[in-house]
Amino acid sequence: MAGKEPREVAGLGRPETPLEKHERVTAARAERRARQSTRNLVWSLLVSLGVVALLIIVVVRPDTNLVQEVDWREVASQSADFLPGEPLSPNLSELWVANRAEIVNEPGSAMTWSIGLLGPENSYVSFDQGFGADASWIAKRTDSAPSTGEVDFGYNSDSVTWKEYDRTAFDAGSLNSYVVVLDNGDSIIAIAGTSKRAVSEIADDASFQLTDPEFR
Repeated sequence: MAGKEPREVAGLGRPETPLEKHERVTAARAERRARQSTRNLVWSLLVSLGVVALLIIVVVRPDTNLVQEVDWREVASQSADFLPGEPLSPNLSELWVANRAEIVNEPGSAMTWSIGLLGPENSYVSFDQGFGADASWIAKRTDSAPSTGEVDFGYNSDSVTWKEYDRTAFDAGSLNSYVVVLDNGDSIIAIAGTSKRAVSEIADDASFQLTDPEFR
């Protein structure tokens, strides 16, 4: 049987020599390795980007589920018998959650009913009701800053006038950049927070409760 004739190679017009065949095979293998390395690199980058995206979602994104929520209304009901007077409990929408609700013993008041509230637009508001509170108790909430005037809050014609401590122009975003204080006779109520809008919402509700017969 006659031996197989070497095949002609396109572009040469003749059979390739052993050296040329070796060079062609070597070049093809190198090209395959290069393509494989590129695919592996792209895959590794995609995996890395996926891991980074997952970390951003889990670690960086604010998530209210991470807050240990407290039912401040229930705590207020349970605490009423231990306080010198009736604790005020803000009636707010589901956009608000509390991370604390407690009775605090501190200088300047006989007892303080205190709530920490997290609200819309990443706002934080502290609601403090000091029974038998004095001027030092107020100074602690306002950083001894002077009052910037008076402001009315409420949902009806029977609005309530509060003392205002507005530092949003030069201390915006701080925990007490906007504070309103009301002397309610047996207690002093101080509402302080990072947002004037958030503080005003809670002060409106507190004023409504203090003037509406159903809440008195």
